Amino acid sequence: MTDGTEDVDPAALEAELAEIKGAIGLAEDHPYWWRFWLVEGVGAGCCFTLVQFWFRGGPELPILAAFVGLLGLGTLVKRRIRAAYEPPTAGLPDQRLWLLAVLAAIGALLVGLLPVFDVLGERNAVRLALVSAGAVVGAGYVYMGQLLGAYDIRAADRYAFYAGGAWILVLAAAIPHVPAAEGWEYAVFGLGIAVQHVAAYVVLSRR
Repeated sequence: MTDGTEDVDPAALEAELAEIKGAIGLAEDHPYWWRFWLVEGVGAGCCFTLVQFWFRGGPELPILAAFVGLLGLGTLVKRRIRAAYEPPTAGLPDQRLWLLAVLAAIGALLVGLLPVFDVLGERNAVRLALVSAGAVVGAGYVYMGQLLGAYDIRAADRYAFYAGGAWILVLAAAIPHVPAAEGWEYAVFGLGIAVQHVAAYVVLSRR
């Protein structure tokens, strides 16, 4: 004899709740993720500007120290952001593994192009390195957007990566053709990334 209520399967209920949580978006289930756009955007803008001063013959040791310091500060800030929130209930792609894969691809491409760089001369070699690295990073952002779709992440968060990847590809392709950017290609590239990342942070933080 029953009391008029249906039996509830705990396993089915848990699976349904997990599916709902997985679809509510990074801002809800992973509230720290959208803050990374701000940290990484500002960090990228500063780091690329330092690289530009390096190419322009700036003092090497201070630039290197500032570069390493920025990387360490960014890592520390992101670690503190993660620690301020509960661990995610749904899975996500490993961002660090993704970053290592992107950096490895850039490294392999640049090493393979070393003979070409020698032929081109310094100015064109710098431009080719920027275009090559930008193409890899832009494609990596688009791929991350696709990966997030497999984890039922909301469209707004995926589109941020799609837009970021497309914007980086446009920057990498366009900057060498802009006469005003000559000699400051990396600084302009970093500024462009910073603007897009900060815009993504503002949009996602309000959703």
